[in-house]
Amino acid sequence: MSVPDDKLLEPLRIALRMEAEGRNTFVEAARRASGRHARQTFEFLTAEEDRHIEKIKRFYESLLNQTPPEPSELSVHGIDDKLDQFDRQLAALKGEMQPARSDIEAFRFALSFENGAEAFYRKQIETTDNERVREFYRWLVQEEELHGRVLTSCLLFVEDPAAWYRRHDSGSS
Repeated sequence: MSVPDDKLLEPLRIALRMEAEGRNTFVEAARRASGRHARQTFEFLTAEEDRHIEKIKRFYESLLNQTPPEPSELSVHGIDDKLDQFDRQLAALKGEMQPARSDIEAFRFALSFENGAEAFYRKQIETTDNERVREFYRWLVQEEELHGRVLTSCLLFVEDPAAWYRRHDSGSS
């Protein structure tokens, strides 16, 4: 058995550092959040980053040891359900929201961070010929897309609640 090429492993090491940085950013944002909505959002994102870190570690080890990935490793089932559930939680906060400027800025920064991670993972899809690795990065892209959609929804909710409710009352997300 030969060790996988470092061209496969180094981007995963970068991904681990990126996800850890995101986790630390979200932990701090949750700690500093003035509103329950922002705190819950950043706690959700922290848990998501923890999940990504664990999956990246397991995938990295499976490549290193040349073992097959877990069958459900890359499940993206239920992404729209997750977003719908998150939006229902937002709707339940009607009347509680007095977002602080710092919360809005934290949402914007987090969205920029997630978009950067998504772009990095998309680039990795294009730069590898290994289909197993490409599939893993496609999963990460879909995860980051979900986070982007959550943060976009949060921003609309705090910046223009009337538009947020019109959008969701019409059934679109």
